[in-house]
Amino acid sequence: MPLSYLKRPVFGLVVLYMLVLAILHGRGSFAANVPQDMGSLRWRYRVMVEAVAVSPLTENRLGEKVYLEALTAGGLPFRQRVLAYLPKAGPLNKFIRPGMRVRLEGKLRFPRRARNPGEYDEREFLDDRGVGWIMKARKLSILSTEVPLGWRLRSWAEAVRRMVQDRFDKTLGPEEARIMTGLCLGYKGPLDRQTNKAIQDAGVMHLIVPSGAKVAFVLLLGEWLGSRLLPPGARFVLAGVVGGFYTLMVGAEAPYARAFLAWLALRGSGLMGREPGSFQAMMLSALAILLLRPRDLFGAGFQMTYLAVFGLVLAMPKVNEALPGRWPGWLRGSVQVLAVSFIVQFALWPTFAAYFGRGALVGVFANILLVPASGLMMGAGFLLAFAGDGPWGLLPWVVSGIARVFVRICFWFASLPGAAVDLAPFSVVELGVYYLLLSGMLVLPRWKPAACLSACGLLLWGGTVLAGMARPVTRVRFICLAKGRAALVAFPDGRHWLVDAGGPAGTVLQVMKDRRVRRLDRVMVTGLGRERWGGLARVLQEVPVGSVTFPTGEVPALLGRWLGEARAKGVPVAADGSVGALRLMAGKICFDFTGELPAVRRGEAEYSIIGPRLRWRSIEVTTDGEKAEIDIPL
Repeated sequence: MPLSYLKRPVFGLVVLYMLVLAILHGRGSFAANVPQDMGSLRWRYRVMVEAVAVSPLTENRLGEKVYLEALTAGGLPFRQRVLAYLPKAGPLNKFIRPGMRVRLEGKLRFPRRARNPGEYDEREFLDDRGVGWIMKARKLSILSTEVPLGWRLRSWAEAVRRMVQDRFDKTLGPEEARIMTGLCLGYKGPLDRQTNKAIQDAGVMHLIVPSGAKVAFVLLLGEWLGSRLLPPGARFVLAGVVGGFYTLMVGAEAPYARAFLAWLALRGSGLMGREPGSFQAMMLSALAILLLRPRDLFGAGFQMTYLAVFGLVLAMPKVNEALPGRWPGWLRGSVQVLAVSFIVQFALWPTFAAYFGRGALVGVFANILLVPASGLMMGAGFLLAFAGDGPWGLLPWVVSGIARVFVRICFWFASLPGAAVDLAPFSVVELGVYYLLLSGMLVLPRWKPAACLSACGLLLWGGTVLAGMARPVTRVRFICLAKGRAALVAFPDGRHWLVDAGGPAGTVLQVMKDRRVRRLDRVMVTGLGRERWGGLARVLQEVPVGSVTFPTGEVPALLGRWLGEARAKGVPVAADGSVGALRLMAGKICFDFTGELPAVRRGEAEYSIIGPRLRWRSIEVTTDGEKAEIDIPL
């Protein structure tokens, strides 16, 4: 791609529009607007809500869910967007279509904030979708099956999707049905935990969630059929109808919409006699999506699909030019697929950290095999859905076998040494440095722009490091736990201590992962009550520990066994009577762990807001020894 494309008006317009949306988002303009006088609804045991369904029916580990545009609640006007979890195994659930009016009875609540770093922030996720309420429905009634004209096409598309998914559910095993639903429709449902982790660690999760590749396969099929029967104009219409209906059928999320709109722009410009360009098509599709649904900018689907495509558009033309023309077609194709996998992996690495907390190092190689195969898997799945069982009932057996082979390949890749690594979210500065350096690599062999971008990235990184060295600080993250307490201490010299390890241990480990703490120099247990050590065993199993210190006294049998196991592994374990009165000093700031709740003091003055709020949110205190800065998430 010529870098002069970045000077084109459409690129500038898209970037400016995205900047405006980001500023508005930062000011809270896209947050769900919940009137204060409606807050009492969340305390009622029963609330009757009448609403219009505005999304397909999907499923996660909490149950079947659908987004609603509420009209009334308890007989009063209630114009709010609601995420509703439908009655478990409700007989009417699968009959809901976008545009239908429904009545639900159940409990309303507000989305919850994350209590600790690294946890799922329900409120932030739903705010970006304009959703201010969650409903757990006990009863569902469909008030009218008549769908307004504006919703009719989406309703038909959802009916076809349900037919395909129901066909999988009836003819395949539960796990195979979810895999094929993910491969064909992008709705994987709640998979077995080990299977889900294997697919993620193999780096092919994108094959069973919304992905533009699915639309691309459908469009290719439409064009292939049209090329044998129709002239170019009619072929364009046929492929557009098939691809557009499929895009609606799978929910028209950003990855699907991007693929369909970019194809529409490319093929449409060719029919009009204008030179098609992938960069312009990508920019036009982004502008169209954001004009229709501005909130998509803040979703994982939009960010991942455009980061991946932008990297490919920037780098692949040069890769194709560099491949020798004398190479056979199969070899050139293999190298191109490998290059695509590498570029996409590097482009999406920060998003893997932000949304999944894990990155697959083997994903490049797994994708070389499974991305092309996914088109054939989709074909087999749709053949089963629309053509029936086939001769002698072979199709269900074949499709079930395909799903099992897919899972086994994922398990094999995930079992390789170093297949995947845990990742912590990037800071704003780290994002800037990463993408400046990556852009410098992708524009090669244009040496001047590459050197300029790389120099900017290195200067930003160096300046941040020097700023940190100029002001060494101690950070203490008090972790919010349901049963117990824990605090992660980061010293200026790079040492990390864990003061107490109450349960659940998964929360403590998640905070450590978010803070990129891969080793604990010391674990200090300040009391013999279980609330101080309930998660210690798992911490010792999963994190290298320099030493463990615990108070003197009668040690509970379970704690004694865990400490014995730690000694057997070579971890120094010692009893110390003073650890029960632990006070850490950082200059004039004292971190006091002697009470039921930890305290932070400067001289005789205590920061009294810390202890009570720890029951609801984790709190981080940063000090340079003179004053303490307290970060309490709102």
